[in-house]
Amino acid sequence: MNKTMKLLMVLFVAFGISACSNKQDNTQPVDNDPVDNTPVVDTTPIHDPLSCCSPSDLTGEGNLLAKRVIYFDYDQATINSEYRELIALHARYLSENPGARMTLEGHADERGSREYNLALGEKRGQAVANLMQAHGAGSNQINVVSYGEERPEATCSNDSCWSQNRRAVVVYTAVQ
Repeated sequence: MNKTMKLLMVLFVAFGISACSNKQDNTQPVDNDPVDNTPVVDTTPIHDPLSCCSPSDLTGEGNLLAKRVIYFDYDQATINSEYRELIALHARYLSENPGARMTLEGHADERGSREYNLALGEKRGQAVANLMQAHGAGSNQINVVSYGEERPEATCSNDSCWSQNRRAVVVYTAVQ
């Protein structure tokens, strides 16, 4: 029992020392200068990289909406971060133009069975559609179709060609 009491005393003292050493000074310096509460208004124009959304934004090399292809890694339907802004912008276009419609075409490379590649193309199209809907696009504005390996962008059989064929393509079927 004596050993237990000594152990408890040592723990109690150690706890007390550690608690005292962590105290912080909560006093704040007093500033006697008058405070100017006038709100500051920034009048510089804001550059909004996601500014859109008229049908004329869908064409032209300089417009982000003219980019319509989202590429995927091998055997994946996960959207890479580099395409998230593009997808969000297309979703914004759809949400600001309720009459606009699109088809998302899912594609795969030639490796794998026909059925597997059709399913993978579907997953890729659905992944893009789900992200667009999360950004405000209506589900009635998006149609997903899978072509699997049937419509390759590149026809050679190596890594560079296969990477071009693993994609989802945005095709506007109605613009407002």
